[in-house]
Amino acid sequence: MKVSSKKIGLGVVALAVALMGSAAIADKAHMGKHGMGGPMGRMGPSFDFAAADTNKDGKVTPEEFAAYRTAMVTGIDTDNDGKLSLDELVAMHMKNAAERAKDMSTRMMQDLDADGDGKLSVAELIAMPVPPDAFELADTNKDGVIDQAEAEAAMKNMMHEPDGKHGKHRDNEGQGGN
Repeated sequence: MKVSSKKIGLGVVALAVALMGSAAIADKAHMGKHGMGGPMGRMGPSFDFAAADTNKDGKVTPEEFAAYRTAMVTGIDTDNDGKLSLDELVAMHMKNAAERAKDMSTRMMQDLDADGDGKLSVAELIAMPVPPDAFELADTNKDGVIDQAEAEAAMKNMMHEPDGKHGKHRDNEGQGGN
């Protein structure tokens, strides 16, 4: 069976849309209405309750929370100058992103590795569920194909709303979340 380059290209776009959608869904567990991990998650991808509960009474007081936040910021200040440089902030974000990427990749491997070999084949990735209307949503001019501009717009719309804020898939409340 001969497959045209146009069909392969459309398959790649559909796979990219599906992967971005699954990434957003997988990452949804880390998101709340206040951003990553809700209001406490602004210090990183997860709030470590045990570390913040310094007296181990099962409760975190405002003082313990303030001390926890101070410790988190101090830990980012790798040169111990009392200030956070651009490089220190980038390193913090890269570490957090790497942790989230590893978690998301682990979940994908668990969900999609049908033959259990610890690797994902093209067939296993293509078998990933895709929202039934993914192609139709990307084909905004309804001509039966997705052009470059439509593909870019679909990717942008998945990640951001027109006002530049994160898309509704990042919100666990209201219409965009469950």
